[in-house]
Amino acid sequence: MGRRIVVVFLSFTITFVLSKVLLSLYRGQGTTAKAYLPDFHANKEGTPIIGGVAFIIGSSIATLFERDFFSPTILYPLIALLTFGGIGFFDDLLKERHRSGDGFTSLGKLGLQLLVSILLVAVMPLRTTLTFRSMTLELGWWYYPFAVLFITSFVNAVNITDGLDGLASLSAIPSLLLLLSVQEAFSGALPGALIAFVWYNYPPAKTFMGDSGSHALGAYIAVGALLANREVLILFAGGLFFLELFSSLVQIISIRGFGRKIFLIAPLHHALEAAGFAEGKIVQTFVTLSWVFAILSFVMWG
Repeated sequence: MGRRIVVVFLSFTITFVLSKVLLSLYRGQGTTAKAYLPDFHANKEGTPIIGGVAFIIGSSIATLFERDFFSPTILYPLIALLTFGGIGFFDDLLKERHRSGDGFTSLGKLGLQLLVSILLVAVMPLRTTLTFRSMTLELGWWYYPFAVLFITSFVNAVNITDGLDGLASLSAIPSLLLLLSVQEAFSGALPGALIAFVWYNYPPAKTFMGDSGSHALGAYIAVGALLANREVLILFAGGLFFLELFSSLVQIISIRGFGRKIFLIAPLHHALEAAGFAEGKIVQTFVTLSWVFAILSFVMWG
């Protein structure tokens, strides 16, 4: 327990200091507001997207001090954090270079996500069962494509949720703490780093996590869940992320298939903004909902 507290504190401290340093270096460089976003997001243009880089570095360095560093439940989530963070980092670089704010194409990004997911699933020591309380479902070889889809879906769900100040980071903390509670050999570095990130991301945000942060965060949670054999638990605990993902998928299918919108704008948090709800109120409600999902998950499956 003492070592874990040290890791959390170290992760927080490194991320906090590094964020401050990076912000001083990247002043005046940042995001370009997307044309489809509500007008009241125009004031976010120019906000640096270095928060994800800071908490990836901070949590990675702190993880090196874990007692069981070479345990699969610590090592592979770290690898996922770095590899998916790398995909997001290059996407962020492209967005900074293009005035339109566009990065990888959707298919290009999905292809990279699937490739890295396949490589991770191929090398990780995974059980091919899904656990639901005292029941287990043996999937055999079908488990591996499920695991690839699980990682990719989680990455995109967190990425889509990252649209309001503090939303993705604060909503991810309950799932991370839940993983810590059900898997003893799981690092506390990322929750510590996220707390430091929230200091700079809380509205009005001084920095965003960018795709580097959202990709890393989603992959870390998903890989941790797979290795702990708690896929159903974390899927339900992360229900908020999948509500956001579902709202975007429904919108895309409706527009392309029927030529009409379900929401004025998607995902769900932007739809609520367009309906007149304040950003802070949406974040508070969604974060509370994420805690409710996590607590219910622990009670039912933990």
